[in-house]
Amino acid sequence: MNVKYLYHRFNESSVLKYIKDRKKTTFMAFILITTIVFFAVWFKFMLYPKDAANKTFVEFEVSSGITANQLAIKMEKQGLIKNHFVFKLYAKMNGGDVKIKPGKYYLSPSMTPEKILDKLVKGEIINNDVRLTIPEGSTLNIIAEIFSEKGLISEEDFLVSVKTEKFKDKYNFLKDFPPDADLEGFLFPDTYFLPPGKSAEFYIDVLLKRFEEVFFSKADKTLKENKIDHTMYEIVTLASIIEAEAKLESERPIIAGVFHNRLNKGMPLQSCATIAFVLDEHKEVLSLKDLEIDSPYNTYKNLGLPPGPIGSPGLSSILAAANPAEVDYLYFLAKGDGSHIFSKTYPEHLSAQNKIQNTK
Repeated sequence: MNVKYLYHRFNESSVLKYIKDRKKTTFMAFILITTIVFFAVWFKFMLYPKDAANKTFVEFEVSSGITANQLAIKMEKQGLIKNHFVFKLYAKMNGGDVKIKPGKYYLSPSMTPEKILDKLVKGEIINNDVRLTIPEGSTLNIIAEIFSEKGLISEEDFLVSVKTEKFKDKYNFLKDFPPDADLEGFLFPDTYFLPPGKSAEFYIDVLLKRFEEVFFSKADKTLKENKIDHTMYEIVTLASIIEAEAKLESERPIIAGVFHNRLNKGMPLQSCATIAFVLDEHKEVLSLKDLEIDSPYNTYKNLGLPPGPIGSPGLSSILAAANPAEVDYLYFLAKGDGSHIFSKTYPEHLSAQNKIQNTK
């Protein structure tokens, strides 16, 4: 037998085996990496709120001695989290599984697992706190009414206390406000659990602190990145108008773009919402007399932004004001179903008006 032949056959076989093994190893590594990436993406998605739009709070009881696994399964069954395994693993990774305190809590599907765990670890149980919800767009008068209806403080005491000067030493962002400005627009709309028997200043401070937390953690960076040539006070003022005008989440940045375009072109904003603020009532159709009302908040007669916010905007409207859509629109018209028709020119806007009127 030819030794040389056998030698070459042996080497060829070894090389083929080596290549085959390398391919197998590479394939297995690819599968492993793909699996890890997929798991990481899935895990992160499971840490989003179960239902961000559902702001409903439910009473949830954590029994003494309950395990993290039992707790997570219970929360998943009640629709508070997406996945019990992810919550249990997240709690264990952060050491929270052994720090959860028993008691009754108010939890919501709009809360992230991180926020829920933080609440359970801190032991923020229900005492005799009063649950109070401030809707987006609420004015100071409406907020005062809400506090009064909950029996926390009278409207008069609330409105007397809601002065910028009283809080300037604690909140630096208030120091740049106009001299005669109040706190309209800066009491953040959210759901709160507040202890009864406190002063008006205490409650106002809670709402101001929430605004500070949300704005500087969510919106301030966006405002600086986009190099918007407006102060924070002006952005919140614009956001309050967007809040009042927009009904659909998807339209907020577009409406913001329209207002920014009009401001840049030196056109009046012509926002019906600012007239409603002056009138202190909502009207489906404004009269010509309404549009002629003598007020610095009348954006039909006055150029630029009004003197201040017309209500408390939510985060979505603040972000829209800080990051408007790049559009060429200068006009928008309500269709009656919550959506709007956007137009680039006045003739287009008139055509849209005729179209709406003809469908009524």
